[in-house]
Amino acid sequence: MSGSKRNVWLIVGLIVVLVGVASWTGVRWLQRAFTGVMAEGRQNYEDGTRLGQSLTATACLDTAFARHARVTPDSLCASIPPTGNLTEMMRFSVWSVEQCRARGLTDRNCPRLLQAVSNHCRRGKGERG
Repeated sequence: MSGSKRNVWLIVGLIVVLVGVASWTGVRWLQRAFTGVMAEGRQNYEDGTRLGQSLTATACLDTAFARHARVTPDSLCASIPPTGNLTEMMRFSVWSVEQCRARGLTDRNCPRLLQAVSNHCRRGKGERG
């Protein structure tokens, strides 16, 4: 009996060690992958910021539609209708659909892109003002 108990404990111990090694390996892999994703995201944000600052308002909006970017110059922010109350939100919705149609985009994600641009502009005004 003592030999079979020893074998059971040996197997349990081996399983625990294997699970521990697999967990450690998984955590290390995730850390490396996350670091790479964060670096790539940071680089994309910096590239987008530089591009957004170098374009006119119309070119920036066209680029945002093309790339689904979120960085916009202040002149575009001034042209976006506010969304403080229900009437303004309806006006913004109509405006965003018109902007999308003017560029030949009829999918449902197009106005959502403009919502993201509007959110970016609103955050920018809050930080400055």
